Amino acid sequence: MNYSVKPCHTHEEFAACVRLQKQIWGYADREVYPLRLFINLAKIGGHVLGAFTPEGQVVGFVASMPAWHGRRRYYHSLSLGVLPEHENRGLGKALKLAQREDAIRRGLNCIEWTFDPLKAKNAFFNIERLGAIVRRYLADHYGPVESRLQQGLPTDRLIAEWWLESPRVIRALGGKAEQSESKNIAAEVSWVSNVGQLAETNPGRARAVQLAVREQFQKCFADKLVITGFVKGEYENRYLLSSEIGAELSAGDFEWRRKNASTLSVHED
Repeated sequence: MNYSVKPCHTHEEFAACVRLQKQIWGYADREVYPLRLFINLAKIGGHVLGAFTPEGQVVGFVASMPAWHGRRRYYHSLSLGVLPEHENRGLGKALKLAQREDAIRRGLNCIEWTFDPLKAKNAFFNIERLGAIVRRYLADHYGPVESRLQQGLPTDRLIAEWWLESPRVIRALGGKAEQSESKNIAAEVSWVSNVGQLAETNPGRARAVQLAVREQFQKCFADKLVITGFVKGEYENRYLLSSEIGAELSAGDFEWRRKNASTLSVHED
């Protein structure tokens, strides 16, 4: 099937994106981004981009809003999702590429979003396929949610930073990312691959796994380490961390963040 990715314009298209949040994640009404927000995003410097079938059905979307760290502008990606029956067809990457193109056109060099550290598929996509880095952890960021994908666990999140024109991102998007095992790794954070199954059969054990991952990341980030790689395994998944100097940050980013650390906010599910 040939899909197209383009900005949503009509109320019907925005409403379809509201419905997708319930269909993809099982959110309750109070947990979805509302129609009024989507309508206004495009008017305030953000966007809602839809993935359309040839018949005009919206089967995926990504929504971004303008944000600031001090005086520095960037996009905060609120949400990206694709209906399960249309997954594994390149739509997620197509939406991210369109998001990146729009950000660069507007003079932005970074997009940030949150993701669940225990979702290996998302972690691999964000870090290895897109070239994002991570150096912040949010414990139970959203509080309790009804999404079936959260499986009753606290809503811990990592914050992905996508430095759009950095050498690391250019290589990743070109399919030329370094092999994770060959990188200069300072630390690893690992967990069992079956944590999703544990959440269903042994919630206490799943919670213990999540807590152990949280504590490891909090220590690593306090030591100024940065997630630069991810290895997905049959029995164990591993995040690979490097020093900030070795993380190939965008030009000027390391110095800017060192001087402005106190201004950083802690906000794609």
